[in-house]
Amino acid sequence: MPKLPTSKRGINLRATDECWSYRERSGRGGGREYHISSLPEDARIELARRGAADAVVTATPALPKPLKDATPALPATLEARLRQDYKLAILAAFDSFHAASGDSLTPARHKFIGFYNARQIDVPDWVRSACPTISMSSLERWTRARSTGDAAALAGRYGNRKGAGVLDSAVVDVRGFMVAVLVENPHLAMHQVRTLLLKRFGADVELFDGSTRPMPSERRLLEAWQDWKNKHRQLHLALTNPDDWKNKHRAAVGSYSEGIERPNQLWEIDASPSDVMLTDGRHSIYVVVDVYTRRMMILVTKVPRTSAVFLLIRRAVLAWGMPKAIKTDNGSDFVSREAQRAYFLLDAAHPTCDPYSPEQKPHVERAIGTVQHGFMPLLPGYTGHNVATRQAIRSRETFAARMGESDADIFQAALTGVELQQLADAWVENVYHHNPHEGLGDRTPHALAESCAGWEARLTDERQIDLLLMPAADGGTRTVSKKGIRVENADFWSVDLIPYIGTGDRFDVRLDPEDMGRVWVYHSEPFAFLCIAENPERAGLSRAALAAEAAELQKRFIQAGKAAIRAAKTKFKPHELADALIGKPAATVTALPTAAPPPALPAPSAPAVQPSAGLIAAQRAITAATPAAPRPRDAGEQARTADIARRIAAPAQAAEKPEDRWWRRAQDIEARIAADAEVSEDELEWLQSIESAAWFLARKNDAARKAAFARAVE
Repeated sequence: MPKLPTSKRGINLRATDECWSYRERSGRGGGREYHISSLPEDARIELARRGAADAVVTATPALPKPLKDATPALPATLEARLRQDYKLAILAAFDSFHAASGDSLTPARHKFIGFYNARQIDVPDWVRSACPTISMSSLERWTRARSTGDAAALAGRYGNRKGAGVLDSAVVDVRGFMVAVLVENPHLAMHQVRTLLLKRFGADVELFDGSTRPMPSERRLLEAWQDWKNKHRQLHLALTNPDDWKNKHRAAVGSYSEGIERPNQLWEIDASPSDVMLTDGRHSIYVVVDVYTRRMMILVTKVPRTSAVFLLIRRAVLAWGMPKAIKTDNGSDFVSREAQRAYFLLDAAHPTCDPYSPEQKPHVERAIGTVQHGFMPLLPGYTGHNVATRQAIRSRETFAARMGESDADIFQAALTGVELQQLADAWVENVYHHNPHEGLGDRTPHALAESCAGWEARLTDERQIDLLLMPAADGGTRTVSKKGIRVENADFWSVDLIPYIGTGDRFDVRLDPEDMGRVWVYHSEPFAFLCIAENPERAGLSRAALAAEAAELQKRFIQAGKAAIRAAKTKFKPHELADALIGKPAATVTALPTAAPPPALPAPSAPAVQPSAGLIAAQRAITAATPAAPRPRDAGEQARTADIARRIAAPAQAAEKPEDRWWRRAQDIEARIAADAEVSEDELEWLQSIESAAWFLARKNDAARKAAFARAVE
């Protein structure tokens, strides 16, 4: 029993401590009988529930004495007798429950009705099927009818009313079969359904009173089907459209924003195809929502991929601050290796939703719905959010008028992706952020964000986020060879790579989105910045100067290591080593010295403390990219390095390379062509002759990449 000990000794101790009322049992075996009012309430209710179940099992359909006298007035149909019997069984269960509960009549009725409707009163299946739930008024009415001997009231004075038709009185479940067929095959016509019913049950249907009646007509079956759908809207939707049922009827008692107490504690990100047709093709939108303030940010992108996620996170970090957690679904653009690395570097947790469970990120789902239904319909080129709306928009013109037209023409596309981005930013800032939200207590996201100003952890250097979200080089980590690090069929070099030539150490390489001539090199484990490596051809450097510098620094590196080894060798003699190996007494053997490791190249200066390991690495990278003041050197060292400095600087001060002049000339010719200015045939032939050259293509790609990055940042 609930709230009671499970052993005899425990019961006795509990009864003694709480002074339970009891009497000595006079029957065989003796013992004590405790009054039910002394038991805990949970135990009393359980006893009452069990007593009610026993009462239903032992009860018989026979009427009490007042009703037996009125037997000739009983309805003749089996259905009426069934109604009478289940009511008597429920009343018998209540009598037993009332007696065992120790409560007065009204509280006992309330408790009994609650347990019965919650299916915690055990009754036979035929009783539960006939009467799934009861109410207070029904229980009171049945009690009065039983006490007065009104058999007709218990059986139901239905007569020739609704519910007495063939579908309600048939021995076989014709209605249930019809509902099952139409739920599984909603496209069937009613005459087809009636044909199936005739083949299954025959033309005449047997009723409970033993008579037979013809199968209902198609119209009557249609009315019964409509009546069933009206009474079981939620069940019908769950069977025919589970996703729509989930959106409209699934219980939402809890809250996914519970426990969110600060801005940037949790962001939710998701993507969706745009409902606007653009002149430069169909685009997607990425949306991020700060759960605490409900602030939203939209990114319009041509192709959904991880780089788009990075751009959205960059914009949000610069505007709102650093997130503590970013929640997404399991899309490849959110859980890719590059994305996981970015979350780690941002020191942000990355919880994901269970598969096919968008309700686990409801805030961004609702935000996307607001964008698609509240913002997109305002724009030219709106295509609708579903097939029905899209087809209705298409139907504004006749089929003949639409023949040969593209989708952009049919939907009257007038915006580009850049223009859609500008309009989306303006709508979010001027409309969405100033609309009251019920989840915020009718406050606006703008007002709540203003009241929380200063709570966010913000970056001290905007360049840090650029470094953390740089695209990674394809092919995984890299090792250092004699020519440097190989990335995208080009070699990148830095003097800081000298100690790692041929060691097999692996490094994480990030591409600089602004300069194809350099990459950013990080230690893989643990993640820490090492250096910036450059490609001489792409960066416009002299390979001869770099080779001279590398040879000199590597020579000094090796010489320093050799000097350390020579110093260690002077501390022992060859015959002492032989004595140690053949086992002479330890007292006569000089301890073998340990060779010192080769000195490492000077490391970048330590950065200021940042929120995460990734930001620390980014700050080190920024520090390394900024020229530092030269450290003091002695006269000898200055003399040795002066010649190297002159040789490295000489190519930079040399005359302009031919490629630079040719590049400027090609840009001038292309500009005149674009402006419809005069261009000679010789100039056109010369331009065509260099367009396939490797150096020209490299500079062309470099310029296009810089322009694309600048547009993305804007």
